[in-house]
Amino acid sequence: MRVGLYRPLHVKTLLSHKLRVLLTYRKLLQSKAIAIENDLRASLRNFGLRVGMVGTVKFEVRIKELVANLPDLAVLVEPLLIVRRVVREQLGILHRRVLAVVRDDDVCRRLMTIPGVGPVVALTYRVTVDVPARFRNSKAVGAVFGLTPVQSGENDRTGAISQCGDEMMRIMLYEVAQSIWCVRRNGPG
Repeated sequence: MRVGLYRPLHVKTLLSHKLRVLLTYRKLLQSKAIAIENDLRASLRNFGLRVGMVGTVKFEVRIKELVANLPDLAVLVEPLLIVRRVVREQLGILHRRVLAVVRDDDVCRRLMTIPGVGPVVALTYRVTVDVPARFRNSKAVGAVFGLTPVQSGENDRTGAISQCGDEMMRIMLYEVAQSIWCVRRNGPG
């Protein structure tokens, strides 16, 4: 350490860790709810029953409608519907907590003025950057996200997305880029 071979490491703040857990648990519940829905769809497809395009609110009603004439299948499907309902309720609670945090955070509200950036993306960015003063310049933030600079001769340019850096933030950046791309391609509304 005295020779200077090691650089100081930034330890994120306790608040940042707590918010990261909130975002992680929200994403976990979201993925579990989607997995249950997909399993229900696949299981019913084996019996020739197609759920079709149904929103999250009418999903349970549609499943019960499909298995109404098959009481032995309805008994098997019911526990999954109950678990899905509970997971969706808890997901809603965590999402409302995310919204409450974002509502009270000036940085997140400012980030949400950018097209395509919503509360989850803004909070993920806020948690990932944590203390902006630790970066020398704005280009240094890219390395934390996995955007690595590529050198070719004297030119520096931002290269491809690497597997290094914060995976959750890379996923959020991709979603923002995708929403902006879709709006520009298809037009607003």
